[in-house]
Amino acid sequence: MELFKHQEVGVEIGKRGSHAFFWDCGTGKSCLGLNIIKYWQQAGSGPALVVCPLSIIDAAWINDCKKFTPELDIVSLWSPKPADRKKRLIEHHDIYVCNFETFKSLFAEIQAKQFGTIIVDESSKMKSPSSQTTRALLALAGIKTRGKGGIAFPVNHIIRHRYVLSGTPAPNKEDEYWSQIKFVTGPGNAVFSDNYYAFRSRYFYAVPLGMTGVSIWKFRASNKQEFMDTMTQVANVVRKQDAVDLPDQTHEIRVVTLSKPEQAAYNELKEELVLQFENESVLATSAIVETMKLRQLTSGFLYGEETHQIGTSKLDELKALLDEIGDNQVIIWANFKHEIATLLKELPNSEAIWSGTPDRDSVIKNFQQGKTKYLIANPASAAHGLTFVNCSYAVYYSQNYSYELQKQSEDRIHRIGQKWPCTYYHLIAKGTIDEVIYKVVSKKADLSTEVLNFLRGNVKHVNQYQTA
Repeated sequence: MELFKHQEVGVEIGKRGSHAFFWDCGTGKSCLGLNIIKYWQQAGSGPALVVCPLSIIDAAWINDCKKFTPELDIVSLWSPKPADRKKRLIEHHDIYVCNFETFKSLFAEIQAKQFGTIIVDESSKMKSPSSQTTRALLALAGIKTRGKGGIAFPVNHIIRHRYVLSGTPAPNKEDEYWSQIKFVTGPGNAVFSDNYYAFRSRYFYAVPLGMTGVSIWKFRASNKQEFMDTMTQVANVVRKQDAVDLPDQTHEIRVVTLSKPEQAAYNELKEELVLQFENESVLATSAIVETMKLRQLTSGFLYGEETHQIGTSKLDELKALLDEIGDNQVIIWANFKHEIATLLKELPNSEAIWSGTPDRDSVIKNFQQGKTKYLIANPASAAHGLTFVNCSYAVYYSQNYSYELQKQSEDRIHRIGQKWPCTYYHLIAKGTIDEVIYKVVSKKADLSTEVLNFLRGNVKHVNQYQTA
């Protein structure tokens, strides 16, 4: 397959040694990774390991390998049976692909395998330096970390060629780069200090939260240029608009007016939360958790000892919208199990990707081949790595707090191979928490601040926003 210019440049960079590729979703990261692996295979570097989310082992890496580098023998280490995972690891293959959980459970065996190349796809998974997955990956780069809970990841074999791939490497704050960059550079204080706390002290400052004894760390704006300049030594950034000629993206808001019963239930619950957090300024996390109930009510239901269905205003608006879209395929993003179950029941010729999907690959192929009209998907289950350029319409039935998942979900249809303009519809219940979440995600605003402002009544309505 002929590579795009930015992919050719990426492969040449990869040939020179370990590197971070922070490329937008849809710019062909898996194809890049496979060609880097191919180069090191031909150089006699030994087998390669790819660590990625479970959802994209087959849909992205296995399928892309067969398509772009069929000369390479690839195997998935995932199996519900641990014995099968170890058996496949012992076999001879060019590329072994596993999810993060399997990687952690097979850490000792993977070290013993002595891989020559490793690629971490969707490397934002290792953004927390204290997680077991991050510490295990850093051990393969020669970085020693403090053990927690008695679990240690010793440094025995260091994999020589190391790469990270991500379109959203640090979706929350700048310190999430540390683990990914250190995985690429290895020890020796190259780029960033080997010690996370020394790195944090250099680029961040502590802000105490009242008398709680807790502090949050803010990025030092004065060190921003130094921070970026040091990272450019080992990080290559590609933006979609600069790499490939993709069609336009349009975001449209469909305002949902709640029924009287829905609005009454919503108002009553909001009033309770306003009273609960009226004088609170540090328990933003609690406020966010509690407002999940408000999110449910904007979709006409509420979880309790049983699920209470209160109305169908958002469902009715969705059906009207789908009638307007006509015979085109549509991805519908939903965040709650009750929403997904309801949509499966109400929409003919629909299938879903969520925790309750028994055969993901079948659902994916059916939609890609046009056998299914509506794909109902949970962002946590389907936002990464999948390609649906057969579709150019997406509807956000409910809103998700995560900018990373929002961006990733949008790029399932807006990526290499898409020929048509992509349209995204956001179903927003007027005057509700939906507006807050939309603002937070589209403007990358601070979630905790916006939620607390909302509960205090200090928030503008969505019709005053510009779409993303």
